[in-house]
Amino acid sequence: MSLKDHRLPAEWERQRATLLAWPHGHGDWVDNLAAIRAEYQALIEAVLERQPVFLLVAPGDSSAQAQLGEQAGLHLLEIPFDDTWCRDYGPITLVHAGQLLGMDFLFNGWGGKYPAARDNRVNTHLARHALFRGLRFRQSLFELEGGAIDCDGAGQLLVNWHCLRTRHPHLRQVEIERELELLLSIRRVLGIDIEPTPGDDTDGHIDTLARFLPDNRLVFQEQLEPTRTTRLRDQLEALRNLTGQAFELLCLPAPQGVESGLPANYVNFLFVNDACLVPAYGLPADEPARAILAEALPQYAVVSVPAAALIRQYGGIHCASMQIPEALP
Repeated sequence: MSLKDHRLPAEWERQRATLLAWPHGHGDWVDNLAAIRAEYQALIEAVLERQPVFLLVAPGDSSAQAQLGEQAGLHLLEIPFDDTWCRDYGPITLVHAGQLLGMDFLFNGWGGKYPAARDNRVNTHLARHALFRGLRFRQSLFELEGGAIDCDGAGQLLVNWHCLRTRHPHLRQVEIERELELLLSIRRVLGIDIEPTPGDDTDGHIDTLARFLPDNRLVFQEQLEPTRTTRLRDQLEALRNLTGQAFELLCLPAPQGVESGLPANYVNFLFVNDACLVPAYGLPADEPARAILAEALPQYAVVSVPAAALIRQYGGIHCASMQIPEALP
């Protein structure tokens, strides 16, 4: 079956499950293990209120079972992995006529910054697991991380060209765009071009800067540096949708007070069925950010979840997760 028959759903569409990876004791979390596991427990339980969780656990690690216990909808999958940021190595799943196709792109630790051999094989293990029996996988040597893209479900993809050029210095921008269109069955790639937030070692993932919302809207993150906010807003204002219309823009407040060098933001929110989970850092801007999204998404429960420990490893709840969509007709 041709990829052109498929569609990349928006993240607010119905989901079958959320993929997460439980922090193990021999990775980056070793010095902050109790705090990060408490945040993961809160995130897992928030997701479980709405849909199942497929939780990667390192082989032989019984800590997830001990801490989380038996919960309806919680499935533990013993699979080796390096980092917990499964947004960037989990399957990017397309849909067509009640079928799912998981695209397994090359992952090399955000441009070779970190070990990633086990992360890059996670999808191979998932393809053999009973929970994924109804999901076909297709491998690609194109290097693409899930946090580098955002889709509106109608064929429009939002990216930060700075990030994608860094990953593919051997390709021209038009060639990268063509690969995205072919591999994700996308009609149009919309791009901004801005350097990463200080502390962001993903080279500027779009899920730290701007995201789609339903009804032709884009929400973006106010930057701590005003000139960056102006540049980001100006570039988003210049974008046009498939019918030539500008997008309505919403701005989330800057997380003032976060430790210097940590790329905290509120656009790293996570959609689950009928809810939007928003990172909270224990800062004054937490509630205003949640309230803006709650007003913009009246049909969703908009809930803050703790992310102060997550950001200490330069990520958030969206980075830590990957949605598995429903196989709808």
